[in-house]
Amino acid sequence: MTYQPPTFPDAFNMADYFVFSNIEAGRGDKVAIHFEGGAITYAEVADNVMRVARQLVSDGLLPEQRVLVCMADRPEFVYAWFGAIKAGAVVTQINPLLPTADYSYYLDYVKPQFAFVDEQSLRAFDVALANTRHCGRDNVIVAARDTGGHPSFDDWISRKPKAGAEPWPTRKDDPAVWLFTSGTTGQSKGAVHCHFHFPFNTEVYAKRFIGMRESDVTISGPRLFFGYATGTNVMFPFAVGGTTILFREQPTPELLFDLIAKHKPTVFTSVPTLINKMLQAPDGARRDLSSVRFMWSAGEALPRELHERWDRAFGVPIIDGIGSAESFHIYISNRPGDIRPGSLGKLVPGYEAKLVDDDGNAVAQGDVGTLWLKGDSAATHYHAAYEKSKEHLRGGWIVSGDKFRQDADGYWHYEGRGDDLIKSGGIYVSPLEVENCLMQHEAVRECCVVGKKDDAGLEKPLAIVVLKDHTRSSGIEADLIAFAKSRLARYKAPHWVAFVETPLPRNDRDKIDRKRLKALHA
Repeated sequence: MTYQPPTFPDAFNMADYFVFSNIEAGRGDKVAIHFEGGAITYAEVADNVMRVARQLVSDGLLPEQRVLVCMADRPEFVYAWFGAIKAGAVVTQINPLLPTADYSYYLDYVKPQFAFVDEQSLRAFDVALANTRHCGRDNVIVAARDTGGHPSFDDWISRKPKAGAEPWPTRKDDPAVWLFTSGTTGQSKGAVHCHFHFPFNTEVYAKRFIGMRESDVTISGPRLFFGYATGTNVMFPFAVGGTTILFREQPTPELLFDLIAKHKPTVFTSVPTLINKMLQAPDGARRDLSSVRFMWSAGEALPRELHERWDRAFGVPIIDGIGSAESFHIYISNRPGDIRPGSLGKLVPGYEAKLVDDDGNAVAQGDVGTLWLKGDSAATHYHAAYEKSKEHLRGGWIVSGDKFRQDADGYWHYEGRGDDLIKSGGIYVSPLEVENCLMQHEAVRECCVVGKKDDAGLEKPLAIVVLKDHTRSSGIEADLIAFAKSRLARYKAPHWVAFVETPLPRNDRDKIDRKRLKALHA
């Protein structure tokens, strides 16, 4: 069937697409959110979203002013996020568990007119707020019992707005959301997205490619500040009239098993680190996962060995894919009924992709190249980052620096970031390939491979390994190197192994912090 791109009217607000369309479709009485024993209907969500929108305008919000959301996964996040968008603001979300220094950076970078926070972030956020001119204390709305002198969310949303305080009209090409990059190559920057970008990806990926259903109930381990989870656990279910499960706590395997057993979700959003933790949970903590028809995995590379262990243990299909802040969401993905472990699946119709070498020439199929991606969810630019925008956002093409290859059957394989590749013996080595090999060794819990120079100044692979029993037996380093040499080309095997007893450091998207590990060990 010929691909037909989704179209959106010029006068358009993405909150109408995701929230208020459910009222028009007659789903007002349907449960939209399960939260802490309560059920919240679409009518209640729509009412609270509109209350936020009107109150923001009543308190002086002007079109395209910025609103910062810094909350745990709770209904107020949904009301504030969609309410700001409905009001005509530009909204962005950040991790509610950051230190004060990070909040100082985001306040000075975003320059928000309003902010929504809760008890997780309030103390550190308040210290940062005292040292910035942006966002006065009365414009910080707090969802907590002790608001620290700020307006309470419940009281604020219950105020009667001023006469005429209606949302500002928006157009599909107006800016609506900043999604922050993961900061792997420096301080995180806001990728600027228009109102229609998220509905575009929802139409071509969530609805057409994956097949989200009105009957779906979703749950997520990754938190809502991460655009991956904002998509899979709020936007995607809302777009089809499904139901989401929210919880404020950090996602432990035990909590997720219990919530899945209680609510019987059909779609589960996860990341490889959490998948590994759930596999390591004791038998007594495990619960029946048969209600889940598929589980998303993204955010970091999923080792084939981990995928296969999950299949053996639970049998829930893993939909592995890759997206980015620049593209909003996933653009290459496996799909129900077409899953190839070890690959990222196929290109989602609606997107174009090509692989090029360092000179911009197309690479042969099967060879590794830099990915160029084009689609109608591509960010327009990075805010206040002109040179970065020129480098990575080129006339509709997203040029991330990520390295891929495409096999003869059209499946895509992620080989790592360009600056993560190791040139050993004059040949590029993907650290992911070496890591996937080492993860198959029975003694390895997790590992990261980086480049390190030898005595001659030549770069060779160094494996940083956490052992399962934290006991370093004699000969284990030689055993791991020999294990890799027996399964990989010899130049790809690690030349050294560094053992650490603590879990490998990760950023707030739960990706291994390669830069930090390289600085510490290489």
